[in-house]
Amino acid sequence: MTIYSYSRLNCFKQCPKKYKFQYVDKIIVEVKENIELYLGKRVHETLKKLYQDLYYKKLNSLRQLLNFLYNKWSKNWNDSIKIVKEDYDHDDYLKMADKYITDYYIHYYPFNHSRAIALEKRIIINLNGSSNHQLCVYIDRINKTKDRVYHIHDYKTCSKMPSEEYFRSDWQLPLYALVLKKRYSYIKNIHLVWHLLKFNKEIKLIRSDGDLEKLKIDVVQLIDIIENTNYFPSKPSKLCDWCKFKSICK
Repeated sequence: MTIYSYSRLNCFKQCPKKYKFQYVDKIIVEVKENIELYLGKRVHETLKKLYQDLYYKKLNSLRQLLNFLYNKWSKNWNDSIKIVKEDYDHDDYLKMADKYITDYYIHYYPFNHSRAIALEKRIIINLNGSSNHQLCVYIDRINKTKDRVYHIHDYKTCSKMPSEEYFRSDWQLPLYALVLKKRYSYIKNIHLVWHLLKFNKEIKLIRSDGDLEKLKIDVVQLIDIIENTNYFPSKPSKLCDWCKFKSICK
């Protein structure tokens, strides 16, 4: 039985051939970790610590958080991490991570607008009662306000501002909202919150129950297509340059 995730579904949407390489053939390709991914991991770890400690009523100072970031950065660093942009080095990216955490801390301090009730929450559900439609999600952070509005938070360390179309059409956070409502029937109001850390900007959207029901239908249909396909064509795009299977794709 296959358990689907946002990343698995999105992989098929982006390129069926890449999906085949990764999930059907399960080809293992040795890929060096790039600096952007490394930066994202360290920033996520630092923000997780902030909210994890807040859960236990401990508010870290900005200096304590930055010390945590620098320690994690140093401890996990290795010289095989790939830096594509030749004009920049390890220290430049560390300064970027420092700025992301600093800007975020100043923006939301003292972090009392809502309460974090879950970090890196993993939920598996059946979308429509069929064993073929199992869906698993990992949610960075779920917050709850005093008036019982739930916020699904996602941190983005991308270097370019996503377009408005991205926020209107991307499945990730709406999929999380769908799963959360299906698992916990008492949850009625959900806000989707993207934190664009480079730009110190927050994007907040609401999806109606009708929107989420349509999304469920679309996801079930996509899973059915994947389950019944034997043809995985390539879908050339600008993403090809970043694909780990580029060297074997013909």
